[in-house]
Amino acid sequence: MIRYFFILLLIFGCNSQKLNWYKGSLEDAFALSDDKIIMIDFYTDWCAPCKLLDSDTFTNEEVIQYLDNNFIPIKINAESEYGMPLYEKFKGTGYPMIIFLDKEKNEIDRFYGFYPPNDFILKLNNILSGDHTFPDLLTKYKLGDNSSSTIFELAKKYFSRGEYDDALQLYEKVLENKDLSYNMFHETNYSIGMIKLKNNESNNLEKYIRQYPESFLLKQSIINLLMYYKFNFLEKKELDLYNKYIDRFSNDPLFLNQYSWRMTELNINLDNALQKINLSLSLIENDDKNQAMINDTKAEVYWKLGEVDKAIITINESISTDPDNQYYINQKEKFLNSIN
Repeated sequence: MIRYFFILLLIFGCNSQKLNWYKGSLEDAFALSDDKIIMIDFYTDWCAPCKLLDSDTFTNEEVIQYLDNNFIPIKINAESEYGMPLYEKFKGTGYPMIIFLDKEKNEIDRFYGFYPPNDFILKLNNILSGDHTFPDLLTKYKLGDNSSSTIFELAKKYFSRGEYDDALQLYEKVLENKDLSYNMFHETNYSIGMIKLKNNESNNLEKYIRQYPESFLLKQSIINLLMYYKFNFLEKKELDLYNKYIDRFSNDPLFLNQYSWRMTELNINLDNALQKINLSLSLIENDDKNQAMINDTKAEVYWKLGEVDKAIITINESISTDPDNQYYINQKEKFLNSIN
């Protein structure tokens, strides 16, 4: 039996190596004598890309070795009492935010989102070499490099740092150049629209989606406009935009889910919302991680329609898929309480 177990170890391997996250505070990390670069992973408990980083990238042996040798990695919950003011100090704009600091507390660079192991290592290589980092691009620009690519990449760095005025000036310079690529043109216009949106000006992004209906950034532009209309109580504009694009994006289960959930919040178009959420469910695989969330939306639609029994049956499917999710359990309790 022991010999059989040993053979299994040889066949399947035994990787017990884990990333050695620094347990102290950021202030303690700066006080270390080690001259390594500090890497902060700002995450939240609900962030799906954060969980992908943990499961797919930070378990990779090469990534672990690379970080252990060259960095002091710190994991900070951006919504915790300790993490929230730090995240705000660094003007974070999304999750996960991976930020790199030198021993003098200067920011070397940052990036957002999920990167698989090989791409993550390429990012780390750039941090160590200084290539394509914020200081590198800023130096090139100050020394007279006015190429579209340098100005564009520097503008993106300013944008990611929450320094929108500087980003806007550079993006506008990008559009003055004649050598910008197709992608650069659209990303620049989209980014200008987003900066204006943060300043409560929606005209730029609205004009962009009218002028470039085939842009690869059309859907993202629309989603951001919808959120802007929602939080500024511009319900008519929001509904007009949904009505215009709901059929165009009828092959996107998440867009259909967003529409259906919003209709439950507004308590309108519920029959149509049920149709769209059923379409959403038909488009995803049974093992899709979003299935529980989409079933939750369907349950909410049923509940708003007064079909409580169907709402309970449907939310049970969400709980079955994700049994530890307290939100789904609370949803079921809400439905049950509404019977009494």
